[in-house]
Amino acid sequence: IYICFSTKTKFIFSFIATLLSLSISLISLAISSICITFIIMTCFNQNTIITCWSMIATGLLQFFILFLFFQNKRFQKGIPFLYNSSLLTVVFLISLVIIITFLLFQQIILINPLPRFLFLLSTIILAFLLIHWWRRKITQEYVEKLRMEEREELYNTISAKEREIEKLQLHNEHLGRIIHKDNKLIPAMEYAVCSYLQTITEINITEGNHTKNAISPPEQPILPEQLIQLQQQGNDLILQLQQMASERDGILSTYEKNFTRHAQIGIASIDAVLQYMEKRAVSSRIRYKMKFDPNLKDTILKHMEEHDVLHLLSDLIENALIAVSHSDKKEILIHLGFSYDRLFFDIYDSGVPFTIETYQNFGNRPYTTHADSGGSGIGLTDIWNLKRKYKASLQIYEYPPGKDAYTKRIRILFDRKNHFLIQTYRAKEIRSNIIRNDLHVFPYSERSAMDNAEEAAVT
Repeated sequence: IYICFSTKTKFIFSFIATLLSLSISLISLAISSICITFIIMTCFNQNTIITCWSMIATGLLQFFILFLFFQNKRFQKGIPFLYNSSLLTVVFLISLVIIITFLLFQQIILINPLPRFLFLLSTIILAFLLIHWWRRKITQEYVEKLRMEEREELYNTISAKEREIEKLQLHNEHLGRIIHKDNKLIPAMEYAVCSYLQTITEINITEGNHTKNAISPPEQPILPEQLIQLQQQGNDLILQLQQMASERDGILSTYEKNFTRHAQIGIASIDAVLQYMEKRAVSSRIRYKMKFDPNLKDTILKHMEEHDVLHLLSDLIENALIAVSHSDKKEILIHLGFSYDRLFFDIYDSGVPFTIETYQNFGNRPYTTHADSGGSGIGLTDIWNLKRKYKASLQIYEYPPGKDAYTKRIRILFDRKNHFLIQTYRAKEIRSNIIRNDLHVFPYSERSAMDNAEEAAVT
């Protein structure tokens, strides 16, 4: 009741959280009791335990066990998955079984040690099951959170593309009306200009009468009123031509301004690096695309120092250029933006996937698969050092061959969590061949991969 009112949560959540907390406390008490009993029986070599000192030692050890338990990164933020109402029944049953088991263990008399041992063993087994289930739910929640972020990012990208498509449709409709009008105006203007030029030619021939191909003069002389009329007609034609040219000039210049200019962030040094990498890609016949979210210029340097941004982008794009140089399909996409107000750098490429040795040595020591062409592996080491400096998460997504235009995406997400995550269709192979504690490998998800592929295709 106190938790319910102090934290302003629903009673059912507070009640289940209290039961779970009590069961964890009893589990730690059971473990500490076993340890203290074993120590006293071993050291004092007697069956009678000194109650006062044993209780104090058991309480201290219980506190230490709970302290160590919540030092684990996965358990530091408590049990947020309890807000999922579908899990309340499971948590309630597990906690209730642990509490009842422990109470039954306390009621068994000392002269019958076997049932006491079985009840205690059951409590510890249930404890391990609870911890395993807890870790699994936290992992599932984290993966679901990543998937929701990707979906939100995809929705934002689609919305932006829909707005761009609407704008293009308006331009196309406007151009269509002009073309429809020009189909009638241009032939009429052609006829008017030709008639005017022919009349002027006839007048010049009549007045000059010294041209080689002169024709016979007209039967009646040209009157001054006719000359003034012809002059006015020429001026009208000039005005009409200038008006038509200005209309089409404005349309073409606007279209070129909005849709053919290269994307830029607005920070000279970063734009220079991106343009330099673009020139390298073009010289190697690599399709190179860039995409930037709005307001990137005002916020990117709040997350990183400028020289570190240059260093990180140049290393990421350099690795992508090397990867696609050994591939038949050569495409690279650079996307800089925000996901829930957290800066990310996405580098898509259609190159060869990372080797398992690369994942094993990533950040641990310099490693390269193209030493014959001058590679040193320092680039990956620098990327890892910058990731660690800003506590960013490195997320690598591998797409199955033939599923998408791109084979992988490398994301540097500035979320202050310092994670190393891989989502791949080679999950079993990577898990069985890599030994490192900081790497989390998730299996390939068809939905997630389709979302990423659609996002890349739309971009």
